Amino acid sequence: MMKMFPAHHPVLDEVVEFVSPGPGRLRVMRDGKNIIRSQKIPKPVVLVDTREQTPLPLHANHPNWIGGERRTALKTGDYSVDGMRKLLALERKSLADIVSCTVASRERFLEQCERLAGFTWKAILIEATLEDIKRGYGELDIQSEVHPNAVCGTLDAVEARFGIPVIYASSVRELATERAASWLSKHFTYWWLEQNGLGRVLIDSDGL
Repeated sequence: MMKMFPAHHPVLDEVVEFVSPGPGRLRVMRDGKNIIRSQKIPKPVVLVDTREQTPLPLHANHPNWIGGERRTALKTGDYSVDGMRKLLALERKSLADIVSCTVASRERFLEQCERLAGFTWKAILIEATLEDIKRGYGELDIQSEVHPNAVCGTLDAVEARFGIPVIYASSVRELATERAASWLSKHFTYWWLEQNGLGRVLIDSDGL
């Protein structure tokens, strides 16, 4: 039976149950054996930009994936990983943020995207689903005349123009946090394995 956890869904304005993330470490398999312990593969320490006013509780919610957090000034992005500061950047946007970026803060947002494009691994994580955006913003108390199609179109254009993946996560903060923690931990682990001569692969039997 799947383990579930309750969380408030801000769009539905009710408590909804979701499947809990697994409690274990990432699996790194070689010849049928998990080498996490034998190779002393570390968990990433996440760098959180000092301007991030409501940071995602990455370590608090996912200590099995994230080794810790450190607040520091990041020139680009809201999150990076210790040792990968010049390689990896994750930009977090709430739905209110991304609506503003479409018009009011558009120039600044596009400048951010130009900088973000220079990283080897990057993404923009939206704390909303596509459904949340297309439903309009009234249920989330966002007062804006920006058309939802303009928001979606801008994000599609950013991805096509700059090559930055856009992750539509969730308006449920726990789920957005899980998505970010998984993304950061996997990118770090692939990078660490490659740097230590173990190949850029988690599970050797299927090449992933």
